[in-house]
Amino acid sequence: MKRACPRYGCSVRALATAGRALATAGRVLASACSIVIALVLLPSELRAFEPPSPNLDAFLADLEQRRPQPVPEGLRAFAGDSTALRLSAADVADMLTAAERDTLTLLRVNVFLGRWVAERKVPVYASGDAVEEALAEGFSLGLTFPLNHVAYLFFVPDSAESGDFLVHIRALYNENYTFRFDRDILDADVIVHGAETAYADDAGPRTGYMVTFELHDSLEWARYTNVEGLSGKKRGVAGFLQKVFFFIPKTLDGLELRDGHLKIKAFVDQTIEDFERLERYHVSR
Repeated sequence: MKRACPRYGCSVRALATAGRALATAGRVLASACSIVIALVLLPSELRAFEPPSPNLDAFLADLEQRRPQPVPEGLRAFAGDSTALRLSAADVADMLTAAERDTLTLLRVNVFLGRWVAERKVPVYASGDAVEEALAEGFSLGLTFPLNHVAYLFFVPDSAESGDFLVHIRALYNENYTFRFDRDILDADVIVHGAETAYADDAGPRTGYMVTFELHDSLEWARYTNVEGLSGKKRGVAGFLQKVFFFIPKTLDGLELRDGHLKIKAFVDQTIEDFERLERYHVSR
């Protein structure tokens, strides 16, 4: 028998149905409101994967206190300006220490530094001596671009670019060479074959080998693109095929960080799942 409310004559089933409808409408409205708030007020929280970086943020905040200094005339074409911030060996060590404490990959550190440079439109660079001295403190860099034999490394903003572009990254190497990753890091080699480039610094005229690429960043991914002067070589069967069938390019087209994974776009595309969450890829000491 159907039970009715004594005063209004409505059934218990009708009340229950109405209650469920109101609850569903409430959840939909709350969800819509949260999306609007996120879109309008909290854009930084929409990134698909962004590891926390309090120590690196503190390091970059310290850079705010410095004024750009004159760049040696023979390096200005690479820095893109007559003044820039030059990182010392202590600065590089502090940055790597911050990355270690935040459990970051060096590829992610570059993204944070690239944003800082792009927002302030101030080039940042370091000499190879500064990098080498910092690395002598015992840092392991995981998977990143080779830093052996680097003469100078530049992060350069570009007002002519727009959209998701962050910076040009330019590396002058003292020599071309093949860098072999540890097998547990990546079963491949990176070949440095930069274009021969003349430049001058405080020590006088020099010859280097230029490697360039661009760094892009959006809400969903970060990409290293337009790689010039670097190529990859897979080990094993894939590497053998590259050697035998010389017409197969050894290209390294770029890298993509997305949802914590790393996609290497090269002769044989490879995805490293959970790249940014795995300890062996983090900066460590």
